[in-house]
Amino acid sequence: MNDLPNGPPGETCYACDQPATTREHAPPLSFFPQGKRRNLITVPSCSIYNCENSLDVEYVRNALASLEGLNEAGELLIDKAKRSFDHSPALFEQTFQSFVVHSREEQVGTYKFDLKRVDNVMGAVAQALHYRDEGQKWSCRLVFVPSLGSESSLIHKIPDGWDGLRDLFSGVPYVDRPTSEPGVFMYGSHAIDGGWVYRLTFYGGFIVNALMAAYNAEIESGQVEYGPGR
Repeated sequence: MNDLPNGPPGETCYACDQPATTREHAPPLSFFPQGKRRNLITVPSCSIYNCENSLDVEYVRNALASLEGLNEAGELLIDKAKRSFDHSPALFEQTFQSFVVHSREEQVGTYKFDLKRVDNVMGAVAQALHYRDEGQKWSCRLVFVPSLGSESSLIHKIPDGWDGLRDLFSGVPYVDRPTSEPGVFMYGSHAIDGGWVYRLTFYGGFIVNALMAAYNAEIESGQVEYGPGR
């Protein structure tokens, strides 16, 4: 078992200047199935940043558990997601209210992701990782999920217009960083002029790109909306 560093020591939160009263997992602890929680990455956090997005974390974790193309670690999340939905039928309705069946035999369909929640959770993960690796309290300015597709591409088989951005992010020479559970989560980063680019990989198949910057810049992602579900 390898011991991994858990970020630079400090008395303030990774995302603000409030005193750190706890530690935040990056990615969130609930993304890791039981038995795959050794030496996880944490950063110092105030109670607000540690708890304020807990409902978004639950939503994103459950949505990921329903996707096709995940590895064995991702499959282990299905039972956890089912228990979450049994506890909160309203959350199930919020997650899959737009579900459209495309193959009843294969039990495959599409549904809309709540992109604000995805941005919130993945942006916080990138922010925490950047603080851990670089000691900088920078903000996530762009979250792009190349694993998702638009309604036009997945349902109507029409190109969604985002392949150029997918190619741009995939061509970045990321430096892979060590993680203790690569089957659950891996990531790499690369410094660019005025910022950093991160590639987050969950369960061997769900990829998220994040752009970190030290300045206040409004960048609209125009993110794609649909995910192939099972």
